[in-house]
Amino acid sequence: MRHTQSLRSPAAEASAADGPAHGSDAPDGMDRTPPPLPKLEGPTAPGWRERCGGWVRAAAWQALGFALSVLGGWVAHRAGMPLPWLLGALAVTAVLAAFGRTVNVVALRSYALVLLGLGLGQSFSPTILLSIAQALPLIAGSSVLTIVTGLAAARIYIRMVGLDPKTAFFCGVPGGVVLMAIHAQRAGVSESHVTLAQTIRLMMVVVIYPLLIATVLPHELAADGWSETATATSLPILVMWCLAGLGAAHVGRTLGLPNPWMLAPCVLAIALASSGSLPAHLPPLLIIMAQVVLGASLGARMTPDFIRSAGPLLLASVLSTLLLCALLLSLGALVSLWGGLPMTATLLGMAPGGMPEMAVTAHDMGASVPLVLGFHLVRVVLSNLLMEPIWRAARALRLI
Repeated sequence: MRHTQSLRSPAAEASAADGPAHGSDAPDGMDRTPPPLPKLEGPTAPGWRERCGGWVRAAAWQALGFALSVLGGWVAHRAGMPLPWLLGALAVTAVLAAFGRTVNVVALRSYALVLLGLGLGQSFSPTILLSIAQALPLIAGSSVLTIVTGLAAARIYIRMVGLDPKTAFFCGVPGGVVLMAIHAQRAGVSESHVTLAQTIRLMMVVVIYPLLIATVLPHELAADGWSETATATSLPILVMWCLAGLGAAHVGRTLGLPNPWMLAPCVLAIALASSGSLPAHLPPLLIIMAQVVLGASLGARMTPDFIRSAGPLLLASVLSTLLLCALLLSLGALVSLWGGLPMTATLLGMAPGGMPEMAVTAHDMGASVPLVLGFHLVRVVLSNLLMEPIWRAARALRLI
């Protein structure tokens, strides 16, 4: 071995000192090259600071965007606008989204709906529940009329967009975005078209109805026996009550309820409030923050991609929404006069918008929240039961 080493050249000796090259100097022909060291991961890895910086900047932008949404709501409130916190936040986030700066509140929307469900359901009482039960036949008939008006709107989608009749029907029927998307999926029609159409309609309705009602019916308030006032509650009980609402929402989600984040907590609050055992009342600040989140989630959808993807559907949705508003405002006024129901609550109950948005509008405008919720809850139930039969009857009668 010593003799072999003495015959090596200085270059070979240097190569041996640095390590064998892929086994060329290994006596047994095996590769003795040590494995490469693993790349470091963590704070010392290249790009770690850049990634952290990106996360911090994104979080800072989202916080700033939400603060601007709150500011928009406050400005609208100071200006005396109806439904200011929702509409102000919607306007701010819509402008930001149009310029490519989206405020992402998707993670907060579910919790906001839980708060709205608890806050709106707490306005029920045994007396109010009895009044709604007595008006149930009229509410049910009005809900069927509301669904049927979708046939008139469907014709616009057929003529202007060229949609097939069934897709056009689900685009035209008044309802919430989530609920109608579920119905579209079950019916096997284009879910994207239905979601776009319902989203555009919802954003128009939450602007048109408050402004119109505040102008035409400025003096009608909820002092009509259809609403209850809330009392203050302690912080620990309030936290436990919010957690109970969140648990109810998860149960509703497991059971497959439509819009479980609002509906399940609302049903829980209604059951306890109507029996006189409601443990807590949500303070107005939580309701305001929930409205800001709801408005920001609507406005954030108005991205350039959304507007481009809407195409001809955008104009058709605008025209169909105007038609539905005219029809349902007229029908709502007739139902209110005929049944002796409060005008504002009846108009909002028959509005072609979603349950959370219309219930929040009723709360903000001093209208009867229980009655509005009663209209929309009945519509949700009847939509699940009658949507397909109404569609088949309309096709059989060649109405669409």
